[in-house]
Amino acid sequence: MLHRKRDHGLIEPNQSFPVPTTPPAWSTTTTTTPGTVKLFSNWTIRNQTSHSTEEMSSTTLNTELEQIGLLASGEAIFIYLVPALLHLNGYLLAVFIYRFADNEQLQSLIERVFILSSNPRRLVLTLWLYFGLGLVWLGVSTAYVTLLGVDGITVFERFLSFGWTGKLAQWTHTAEVLRALLVLTLFFHDLVQMVVIVSYGLMCYMLRCYLKALKEKLLLHTIEPLNWMREICEFRKLLHHLNTKISLPVASLTMLNLSYTVSSVAHLFHNMTACPINIFTASLANILLWLVIALLPFFQAASLTVTCRQTQSCGHLISIRPFVHRNTSSEDLNTVLLYASSLKMSAKLFRMPVSAHYLCFLVLVCFIGVLTFGMCLNISLGRL
Repeated sequence: MLHRKRDHGLIEPNQSFPVPTTPPAWSTTTTTTPGTVKLFSNWTIRNQTSHSTEEMSSTTLNTELEQIGLLASGEAIFIYLVPALLHLNGYLLAVFIYRFADNEQLQSLIERVFILSSNPRRLVLTLWLYFGLGLVWLGVSTAYVTLLGVDGITVFERFLSFGWTGKLAQWTHTAEVLRALLVLTLFFHDLVQMVVIVSYGLMCYMLRCYLKALKEKLLLHTIEPLNWMREICEFRKLLHHLNTKISLPVASLTMLNLSYTVSSVAHLFHNMTACPINIFTASLANILLWLVIALLPFFQAASLTVTCRQTQSCGHLISIRPFVHRNTSSEDLNTVLLYASSLKMSAKLFRMPVSAHYLCFLVLVCFIGVLTFGMCLNISLGRL
């Protein structure tokens, strides 16, 4: 307390207090506590102490309120403003791309995949599985926010830390209304993320199915080599659309989710004292929620990159099957061999190719780092 008041120029107990010159009728009594000078005989120590305590309490309260206001204004930039701008940017980009700049690319991809697919029923079930997993993530995130993540008192205190909320705080149901509004807005916040990222995952999956179906038809000679090269050109257009347009809102939301994940890990390891197991479990669940939604686009892009690189071997595979392609001229086979070997296709996020090798190495480094910090965290199993 004294350290906090020292910054404001208050008198410390070890500082000398000047005693003024007083008339003989007045008696002056100095004590070890500054500010308790007795001026009249009817004043008592209790009056002096209570008066000094009230002044000190008032000064301390004003100081804490000022610091809370400064804290709120400082946190407003990186906790509220920047994440809100990233999320708004991802939402606006997704609306613009899917509504105006898509040019029926998604519809064309769906038609081509279902035409070439040998098992459309399995394809439909997989698409519903992606959508169901997205709903599960959304439900778990909403349940976490409702049951563990949102405290009405904490929300009310954060709300009061801003100076323009004084009149609204006088209402008796402000805390309950704020809690309900926060849960509702976070639900729509997570809903936007789920829709955008699951849509990106579905498009990556359909591109993989499209490329695998083309490879299978070429090896079985159910499609002519020249027609196969035309289909590969259409695939490259769809892949370019994925890398240059569809990935933009995903990159914005992924940056936000990765920052949430790293900040949650830093918050978990901030206090290295004994941590109750229930608090540790809740914090770990929060980290896993953001980690899943943050790494999903990278894994989908890496899987698509692996499928694209496997296509380069199509020319060699048909060259070693002379009985399947016995009616195909050697010139066409050599053309397919050269064309397939020259294919350089990969999925991109943040304008960078996503490779499975680098992704696995990054996940391994993160896992070792979290495990190392976890060894330094003393988890208490007694307080459940």
